[in-house]
Amino acid sequence: MFPPDPTMKTGFYKEDVYMQALELYPSVVDLIKGKAEENKDKTLILFNNERYSYKETDEISSRIATGLIKMGAKKGDRIGIYALNSPQWLFSYLGILKAGGIPVTINTGFVKEPLIYNINMPETKFLFVDTRLLKNYLEIKENLKSVENLILIGEQSNINVGIDNMITLNELLSDRKENIYTELKGHDPAAMILTSGTTGRSKVVVESNAQFIVTALDMIDAGGVSADSVVYIYLPLFHIMALDLAAISAIMANATIVLVEKFDPLNFWKDIKKYGITHFHAVGPIFEMLIKQPESSEEKDHERIIAIAYASKEVWEMAEKRFNIYITGGYGSTEAGIPVTSPYSDVINKKNKPGSCGMPAPPFDVEIQNPNGFPVKPGETGEIVIRPRLPYVTFLEYYKMPEATINAFRGLWFHTGDLGKYDSDGNIYFVDRQKDSIRRRGENISSFEIEQILLKMDEIRDAAAYPVKPDHDEEVMIAIVPKTKNLNAERIIDFCVENMPNFWIPNYIRFVESLPRTPTGRVQKYLLRDQAITDDTFNMKDYIIKKLKEMGNR
Repeated sequence: MFPPDPTMKTGFYKEDVYMQALELYPSVVDLIKGKAEENKDKTLILFNNERYSYKETDEISSRIATGLIKMGAKKGDRIGIYALNSPQWLFSYLGILKAGGIPVTINTGFVKEPLIYNINMPETKFLFVDTRLLKNYLEIKENLKSVENLILIGEQSNINVGIDNMITLNELLSDRKENIYTELKGHDPAAMILTSGTTGRSKVVVESNAQFIVTALDMIDAGGVSADSVVYIYLPLFHIMALDLAAISAIMANATIVLVEKFDPLNFWKDIKKYGITHFHAVGPIFEMLIKQPESSEEKDHERIIAIAYASKEVWEMAEKRFNIYITGGYGSTEAGIPVTSPYSDVINKKNKPGSCGMPAPPFDVEIQNPNGFPVKPGETGEIVIRPRLPYVTFLEYYKMPEATINAFRGLWFHTGDLGKYDSDGNIYFVDRQKDSIRRRGENISSFEIEQILLKMDEIRDAAAYPVKPDHDEEVMIAIVPKTKNLNAERIIDFCVENMPNFWIPNYIRFVESLPRTPTGRVQKYLLRDQAITDDTFNMKDYIIKKLKEMGNR
């Protein structure tokens, strides 16, 4: 049985184990096919009262592939998924791959322009849409350039919208053929995932099948995920952390997935106990929300739990002590997977350092470099750069952005745009982002895209979006140069609520006479960040909550 049990060794898997994985499973299609034959009736997915085996997951996804091919899907077609967490999300993802399509994962928080961009940029031909999100689709469908067919996921009893070329997932599943799949290689795309823009529009990252396979094995190695494991997935499946780091790694490890629609801090530990969870993935703000909950007997009443997380030293140590769990860190990105981790043996023996990302995993070389491209000394800060040791195990390209792709790999290293350092033992630490993006509650947000939406307001002359940190997590703040004195903060929030995903809406607004700029016109955002929340800043949290409630918490 592959992979070798990660709990029965010391240190990282050897590089030959990764090579074996890529030979056994050139693609995610080969992975689910092989694991279905291996595990058959073993439960793969638990969701509410639904239970699906490895074999059923393979069969259902093959029927979806059959339906897509009958609708005209061809190898290389981009096929989007705009849906909340459900087994049908995973079935659709696997079915798209089996049909030879490229899954385009779409953030369910997107509405209006961000949603249009995420669908149009990769030239999405088919689109799976959750019926609960159909309203958002209908608002923008006239602006979509390439979508030819719509497939509805979810409850359809009251759906009567008269859309041409629309079918339900049940109708797509009507063909019983169960063995169809398209042969894919490691260099074929496994997903197209939007990542936050830095100095421009968000980029569509084209990820390879080899990257998915290697990243899954990295997670198995770091978390000690095995056939006895139960992996809790509450993060949205459109994110690489939930899709590859959690779901695909669980499949490779022959484990069971407990899937829920979204994170619920009130029921988190109840679910952990109810389902016998052994592993979950998290970002720092998740732990912070859990820590803020009143202490309960349930939060420690569990078997050994491994949390694969990205958290500060302070939050890490607090969470391990309070919740009686083991945490393993890591560093990664949509483009690179998880090139820095700690092996399970270090985690379980408390040899990994809280706050550290770990060390380079076997398939990667990782350096911290100065601006001239030379390695820095221990303790010095520089840019984290990555180079794969195996073919196609980082992203393939930024779709339709060849110059950005080439620039990202300048000097034969992938430049992450993130700052880091390493200690005398070789442990790597994340320091900060060079990127001009904002990370809020685990979401990367493009400040550029927020600004472009704000500048559509007639009353705004200039705008800058940037992060502030009133608590542990970053929040969005905007500096506004108004055209008129009549413009107020409430009017801006009303506009944002109508035109932005909820998690983009700025909590803090400041009116200024002008924005600080360089001689070339670039906004000096570091000056705004350094000023942070000033006395003349409007805190709009309560007003935002009120507006969202009025709109039914869209």
